[in-house]
Amino acid sequence: MLWKFKHKTPGFGIQPGYYMTVLSSKPALSPLLAVVNPKGEGGAVAGFGVPLASDSTKEDLARPMTRGIYALSSPDRKTVLKLRVVSKEEAGFDPAPFLRSPMAAGLDKELLARISATWTLMQLTFESYDPMVYEGVRFMLECCRRLAELHDGVVADPIAQTYRLPDQVFTAKAADARIDARDVVQVFIRPRRDEPSVLTSYTLGMQKFGMAEMEMPGLSSATQDLATRFLFSLAQSALLGRMIDLGDRVGDSTCMLQVAPGGLDRGMWEGIECYELIPPSGRTVDEALLAWAATSM
Repeated sequence: MLWKFKHKTPGFGIQPGYYMTVLSSKPALSPLLAVVNPKGEGGAVAGFGVPLASDSTKEDLARPMTRGIYALSSPDRKTVLKLRVVSKEEAGFDPAPFLRSPMAAGLDKELLARISATWTLMQLTFESYDPMVYEGVRFMLECCRRLAELHDGVVADPIAQTYRLPDQVFTAKAADARIDARDVVQVFIRPRRDEPSVLTSYTLGMQKFGMAEMEMPGLSSATQDLATRFLFSLAQSALLGRMIDLGDRVGDSTCMLQVAPGGLDRGMWEGIECYELIPPSGRTVDEALLAWAATSM
């Protein structure tokens, strides 16, 4: 269920299920004032923080954080995050299965070392946010980055299935000052089970904003990079308010892809809305991507 808005919005909101987690590899935590303070001093994020324990005092802001719940607010107080701090044991987090999984293949060695050394999990969720969305998302990402900086940590985005070092949280040379889809959405490629040379490109992360994920089956290896760029371009347009819907056509006018109901792989998409991008009759996805690239690259 979407929260209600009385103010102008970009046409979508942040879903209640949007959360992120910082994995700390330090046994001792920093004070809340080092994470967020009114003037953003000492590298902190500008804003306000408060422990939510009933017996907390003002002095606790300058003491190392401990197990518990904290609130983080943007300077204008439009965005409020809940920060839950727990040990990896209490959270039931065991890094070993992930480190052995295909998801860990090719990841930065420093990132993997930090995940392996996790002591504490710090989960952030939205309690409220700026109706225009963008500032709320930025505040979330800034707080995640700062927590990871202070604790030699990793920023985990479970919905988009990404793990990032602090300096990777924001994309260099952002596509737009308001938001860059690459910071909140990821594009993946997977082979078809019965024919591994045939690939499917798909997004994860659009659901954070109440939008359908997108998938594009039938690729060859020659166009997988084009497919990644194309899906990121669609995600970027959607996040700037130009959302796609069923029946729309996207891509180059000479070979447009139609937006149709997707998510036929229920093992992957159960409970998640997904659109499939289908080429015109007699044409291929590869041809559609090459036509788009010829006029947009």
